[in-house]
Amino acid sequence: MVPRRRVLLAAAGALAGAGALAACSDAPPPTAGPAPAPTTPPLPSTTTRVPYVGDQRGVALCAATSALAASLYSGAVVAAGDGRLGQVPAVVTAFLSGAGARHTEHAAAWNALLTAAGLPAVIGTPLTVESERRAVLGRAAAPTDLLALAVDVEAMAGGTVAARAGEFTDPGAAALAATLAPVAAMHGATAAFLLGRPTGAAPSSAGAPLGLDALTA
Repeated sequence: MVPRRRVLLAAAGALAGAGALAACSDAPPPTAGPAPAPTTPPLPSTTTRVPYVGDQRGVALCAATSALAASLYSGAVVAAGDGRLGQVPAVVTAFLSGAGARHTEHAAAWNALLTAAGLPAVIGTPLTVESERRAVLGRAAAPTDLLALAVDVEAMAGGTVAARAGEFTDPGAAALAATLAPVAAMHGATAAFLLGRPTGAAPSSAGAPLGLDALTA
């Protein structure tokens, strides 16, 4: 005969095994009560974007500035073609289109540096001066106003890049700045020539270079 103690131990082991299987099954135990309330609030479904810092903030500023320049040129081309500014010479429209395309490429090049570093590309034109610069375009009343806008746009873009070039520690960012700043200077000189100004004439206050505090991203 099996001793009573051994029978009790075997029964206890069987009950323990049954409890473990019940815990692993999909069905909840019959005596389970309501789930306890969480002690901490759930995490948000989205995360806050980490701001650009160091060289990356300068790169982001240049990307946004180039994007704004491209957008202003695009608006200028539309204004040149809708008839409200009178007859716009074809050479002016061609210049506006070409310069805008170059700035689109410049913005993409700056953003490529950001994404290569694992950071998000700059979306849109997150700059404190955006509305002010667009207002200047909205006030254009003649082809010469579009060229004056171009002089200021190139001074803003080129001056911003040149200022950052002296601060970059990343060789790739410094090399890109050294490549693109002369392009803006060339565009500015072309716009001044078409406008009949000396190529070294100072732009208006709208052509001032942008500081890092102008970036809102």
